[in-house]
Amino acid sequence: MIIVPSELKKSGIHGFGIFATERITKGSKVWEFNPIFDVRLTEQEFEQLPPSVKQEIEHHLYQPENGGVLYYESTIGKYMNHSREPNVDFTEVGIGWATRDIAPGEELTCDYRHFMADVSHIPYL
Repeated sequence: MIIVPSELKKSGIHGFGIFATERITKGSKVWEFNPIFDVRLTEQEFEQLPPSVKQEIEHHLYQPENGGVLYYESTIGKYMNHSREPNVDFTEVGIGWATRDIAPGEELTCDYRHFMADVSHIPYL
């Protein structure tokens, strides 16, 4: 879940994005896994969900390890957009750190390749 002051707004990158509402300093923890708001489920559990629920959440699912657990975030963190020069680093699974100072109004971005084992289904990567 996002743990810095932020808001969901229209993004110039893609659809919606998360924007800082206050200055975030380099090295600050921006996101952390929280089992209250972040769901882990197996592929089998996902397949047992009703089709309407699967359709709703599948776009925001990610899998750090091939064949491993799937993750879904229920808060606005799921709207963080991809950048090849991200300002949030997710190379450590379960935590996102600011790679530089982030100004109020700036979109928070990450590199999906840092936490997704397979990105072949994302054409713009």
